[in-house]
Amino acid sequence: MQLSDTHVVREGATYFGIDTARYLADAIAAVNRLEPQPEYAVVTGDIANFGAAAEYERFVTLMSSLRIPYVVIPGNHDDRDRLREVLPERTFRAASGPRIRFAVEDFSIRLVALDANSERPWPGAYLNPAEAQWLDRTLAQRRDVPTIVAVHQPPFRTGLHYLDLGGFVGARRLRAVVDRHPQVGRVISGHIHCVRSARWRVATAQSAPSTAPQKIPLLFMDHRIVGLRDETPGFAVHAFAGDAGVRTTVYRRDETGRYEAA
Repeated sequence: MQLSDTHVVREGATYFGIDTARYLADAIAAVNRLEPQPEYAVVTGDIANFGAAAEYERFVTLMSSLRIPYVVIPGNHDDRDRLREVLPERTFRAASGPRIRFAVEDFSIRLVALDANSERPWPGAYLNPAEAQWLDRTLAQRRDVPTIVAVHQPPFRTGLHYLDLGGFVGARRLRAVVDRHPQVGRVISGHIHCVRSARWRVATAQSAPSTAPQKIPLLFMDHRIVGLRDETPGFAVHAFAGDAGVRTTVYRRDETGRYEAA
């Protein structure tokens, strides 16, 4: 199960007027009602909005009601040091080093988590050759296990060019690695707060919605946003379907607060 872009803020604050904590709590409750239950969850970045300790503390409190284990990867809004200080080590597999990267081996679908956030103060991604080599080695260790690769920024052009401007430096490098490993069924991401996908040779790269409602700009021209589209909150469930590979179902929240498969 994939949650993304929770953008939790401190108690009493909002994210562009939205109580993101309430929407995350609603999503968790919906996941807890799913039958059958997913084995585990991954939160694909932008966990906190400002990367503050109080935001991560609130996130941990909210996630304590989730009935399944979860892991996290950071997004461009996150602070790696504070994330490590506040979140339980099991949620990032005690990953050390400048980036948070790890593999989850405990379940029927293997998860390989990448931290491709740029070291520069911009929202784009950068997968350098060393990280690509780590991914290649990690995927080669378990070629017989259905696998999902998780990263925050979509490694493809999404059509939302105000975000595509930030780009994913090394996206072709990532695709080349994934294409060598046919056990990879999905490359999942968040960041853009809506669902977009691209078909690669052996996998589908797909983004998930945010757990909170969003206003998605339709066009960005001359430093101005032109037009907005409402994007409803949601989350995604990825299931191994045998020879059919990985099947993804996106659940959306309706106006009554119920979540239904889209």
